[in-house]
Amino acid sequence: MEDQSHNISSSHGAPEPDMDDILDLTGGQYARKVEEDEEDRRSYSDSLEPSPESEEPSSDLPPPPPRGPLPVIPTAPIEEEHDIPTSPYGPPTTTTGSVVVDLLYWRDIKKSGLVFGASLFLLLSLTVFSIVSVSAYIALALLSVTISFRIYKGVLQAIQKSEEGHPFKCCLDSNVAVSEELVHKYSNVALGHVNCTLKELRRLFLVEDLVDSLKFAVLMWVFTYIGALFNGLTLLILALISLFSIPVIYERHQTQVDHYIALISKNFNNVKDLILAKVPGLKRKAD
Repeated sequence: MEDQSHNISSSHGAPEPDMDDILDLTGGQYARKVEEDEEDRRSYSDSLEPSPESEEPSSDLPPPPPRGPLPVIPTAPIEEEHDIPTSPYGPPTTTTGSVVVDLLYWRDIKKSGLVFGASLFLLLSLTVFSIVSVSAYIALALLSVTISFRIYKGVLQAIQKSEEGHPFKCCLDSNVAVSEELVHKYSNVALGHVNCTLKELRRLFLVEDLVDSLKFAVLMWVFTYIGALFNGLTLLILALISLFSIPVIYERHQTQVDHYIALISKNFNNVKDLILAKVPGLKRKAD
């Protein structure tokens, strides 16, 4: 028992390690590790720093450009929308060709219907009356409308005691004169067409090309039968109806129409080549 108590007392009597010593030991190792890392980092940064000699610019190299505002990078120009030229007395003006195309293709049903109805009524009137009577009746109809409206507006202004002025003042002040540029433009176009027609007729009648002259003769022979069946006004009426119907039909059924036109053209060319091959003297001379 005494031995056991002595052993226990000896084991308990041994000096236990102090906690501060342990923290100092571990802290010293950690501090030493941190100092070593800082020395390594400092030596690495010192190795990366350029020497004073290398920092001096070389005399052979050009001086650096002065600092200034950054250059502006040019961008693609923005396309400006060109305004449609407008007339001082109405809506925007457009070319005559586009207006005619819009009418024939019925882009605006009201305008196309008005033009088609008025033109058809005029041609049908000419089939019944002479052109003098038709012109007189149209003038009287317009005068009756304008005079009635003028009297109505005058009475209305007298009752209301207003000073609105003439009801057609805006129309009377508008410029209806035809400009010289417009006359020269269309006269030059008409003159060019007339000259081309005269040259073509001279070539056909003087038989410059036998095949073309024969084609023209056949066409005139067909026109003799057409003239016997229809007069000039009937042909104009049919032409007017065709102008306002064929473009719309072709636009809606273009694929089928092109197919049949190609078949007809192919058959016509085959027949023409067969006739030219069998009839001597009709074959074109090679250019």
